[in-house]
Amino acid sequence: MMIIGFIGLGNMAQAIIAGMRNSPGFSDGPILGCDHNEGKRREMAERFGVTVLFDDLAVAQQADVLVLAVKPQALPALFKRIVPRRKAGQCALSLAAGKTIDYLGKALGEGCPVIRAMPNVAARVGGSVTALCGNEQVTEAQHALATEVFEAVGFAVWVKEAHMSAFSTITGAAPAFTFLYLDALASAGLKAGLPKSMAMEAACRMVMGAAKLVMETGEHPLALIDQVTSPGGTTIEGMHALKALGFEHALHEAVKAVREKESSLGENV
Repeated sequence: MMIIGFIGLGNMAQAIIAGMRNSPGFSDGPILGCDHNEGKRREMAERFGVTVLFDDLAVAQQADVLVLAVKPQALPALFKRIVPRRKAGQCALSLAAGKTIDYLGKALGEGCPVIRAMPNVAARVGGSVTALCGNEQVTEAQHALATEVFEAVGFAVWVKEAHMSAFSTITGAAPAFTFLYLDALASAGLKAGLPKSMAMEAACRMVMGAAKLVMETGEHPLALIDQVTSPGGTTIEGMHALKALGFEHALHEAVKAVREKESSLGENV
């Protein structure tokens, strides 16, 4: 059984470990971890049986798969500490936005198997959509293990690295856009006289149902819009208001801004 080690036990690492412990394949397997926060170390040891080690080098020396769950800006200093003494044959699995396989491969040393993964906040409830890509050194066993890890917190899909930025923007940043949308809908419901809790539940269930309809029918969203907009009706009035206020353009600009920021993180090595 491969030993999985986490450097960093922040929110995303915690969500992944929780999902792993609820998955038969990882329910009692060895998971190592380290974090500078004592409270996080204690919680992960008590709740999920994580073997907490003294520092990141200790994890890097023992893990077969090393999960880099730290901010992109922290990677250069981390690599200086662990690369000369990390475990031979180890696969590195990075959660760092913007850091490419080429960058990671060069930093970790020639021949190192490298996997990039971009899960999202819905991993907390088993609903993440995680994009994965890897280099040629990744073995079938490592590929399968990474897939199993992220299927424990939702849906995992392997993509070309050229598609990683666009895909992970939609799946990684857009939940925040959706939260803003849900809050705006609930606020509008509150203004119209609904209790806030009722308005929020209605908005959430509507979004889940609308997404399910698109997924299960395979119909284009625009075709479904046609089905719910009647000539001279109420919904078309709302659609025209959204278009007049630049709803679609605002989303396009938000995605563009996220991708530009991600690109800048990749450049700042």
